[in-house]
Amino acid sequence: MALRGKVALITGSSSGIGAGIAAVFAREGAKLSLTGRNQNNLEEVAKNCKTEASIDVLTNVGDVTQDAFRKTLVGATIKKFGKIDILVNNAGIAGPGPLQSVTKEVYDSVMTVNLEAPVFLTQLVAPYLIESKGCVVNISTCGTSTIVPGVGVYVMSKAALDTYTRYLAHEMVSHGVRVNAVNPGYISTQILTRQLSKEECAQMESAVIKATPIGRASTPEEIGQIVAFLASDKAAFVTGECFKADGGLSMTTPALA
Repeated sequence: MALRGKVALITGSSSGIGAGIAAVFAREGAKLSLTGRNQNNLEEVAKNCKTEASIDVLTNVGDVTQDAFRKTLVGATIKKFGKIDILVNNAGIAGPGPLQSVTKEVYDSVMTVNLEAPVFLTQLVAPYLIESKGCVVNISTCGTSTIVPGVGVYVMSKAALDTYTRYLAHEMVSHGVRVNAVNPGYISTQILTRQLSKEECAQMESAVIKATPIGRASTPEEIGQIVAFLASDKAAFVTGECFKADGGLSMTTPALA
């Protein structure tokens, strides 16, 4: 298996894309350090991963926007596994709403979760990645190359994450560390259902799927497969890339009405 023996720290792994990434990594033989804010969900994901394969799984419940928790998370991972080979910055929130009416509270929250937390968690993990010649995979969005109305602040944060990905890749390449991002298309996960009504979610899903050439939403595990590839030695010559996995949406659709 491509990731056998690798230690992967995955944020936001209690649901959605993070849970899908964890499941794929488990099947690929990785040892997992999983974190999220919902203890029951996180433990269920860990249980499923152990069922998928006979692997070690560490769970830590907490908020990656908090510096103290980030230090605890990294310290616990090193204490259990002795190394970190892969960091997947997946935790994120949507913060939907028109830019003309966005509040500072929503703006700060989205930027803190989607940009600040990955930047400073990566700083903490970087020495271990340099030691292991490891890699970082950031989870972004295809919205950075097409217009999806109503999620402007979210996309702004992810556009900054894409830029961070490229700049960090340039800085870390001399240390043998690769840095890439995955830019998914529409996936029905809690990142939307927590903040939009059922009707709003249905409208968004209908519009995006209609505009997606493949004609459907992606699944968390499909994104997990791409993350697993980028984290593996099969992608040893890939760094600084923002890999679109959106069913062709950004290729054909400059904007969604």
